Amino acid sequence: METVWYSLLEREPRSAAENMAVDQFLLELVEAGRLAVPVLRTYAWVRPTLSLGYHQEWRRAVDPEALERHRVDLVRRWTGGRGVLHDPDEITYSLTAPMQEPFGNTVRHNYCAIGRALARFTDLGMQQGRMTPEEESVEKVRQMRHTPCFASLSRSEIEAGGKKMIGSAQKLGRKAFIQHGSIPLYARFRILEEITGTALSMDRLMTSLSDHFAQAGLALPPRKALEARLVTAFAESFGVTFRDFRETDLWDQGEIDRITETRFGDEAWTFRK
Repeated sequence: METVWYSLLEREPRSAAENMAVDQFLLELVEAGRLAVPVLRTYAWVRPTLSLGYHQEWRRAVDPEALERHRVDLVRRWTGGRGVLHDPDEITYSLTAPMQEPFGNTVRHNYCAIGRALARFTDLGMQQGRMTPEEESVEKVRQMRHTPCFASLSRSEIEAGGKKMIGSAQKLGRKAFIQHGSIPLYARFRILEEITGTALSMDRLMTSLSDHFAQAGLALPPRKALEARLVTAFAESFGVTFRDFRETDLWDQGEIDRITETRFGDEAWTFRK
């Protein structure tokens, strides 16, 4: 029997707050039992944005003057992890799903399952992305908690040559979870260093999809082709077929607007800690 999941390939970029609101909206659909299968979403950002992890202290993770100087917006995610610079030309993905096979109720299990699909996405034959096999130590996690997400590798994240290529974060909900992540097409090392105030040399720690293709002697495909490649990688990895989420009657722009205004667009949320 054919297994069908949904895909939602966003046609237009959204603001930082609205992007987070759409992800939250999808999670709440699954939590409420109104969406019974996973949905894979890809999206883009209207403006450069630094997204903070839910637990981060913004004063220790952000340089406000550098944010203003580089005209970078700030938003706080529901998911954990650390700060990520989202450029308008990056591909951001999210997968929202019930906690049932092939997924489960642990972050590690879901990271690994999704990691296999992301590794397939980066497989260029002679040049391949690799799932990080080891978990960070508790001590290292503590030491790195105010540094950018791309400064270190967590188990099952995708790297090439020891540098992080895709950074992801996850939230476990009520019998549902969401994982979203950043796939930079180009790495803006210096801007990331300045807006986060890190002393780390990010060019030694992160890479980008354009560099990955260049290492294989290939030109970077257009964005739409990369999005299609990502959907195909998930379809092949999980043995599923995708249908367009827009075929459902579940979209509720009014609810998304409400979540945007009352949570992710609210400064009390962004600067909560």
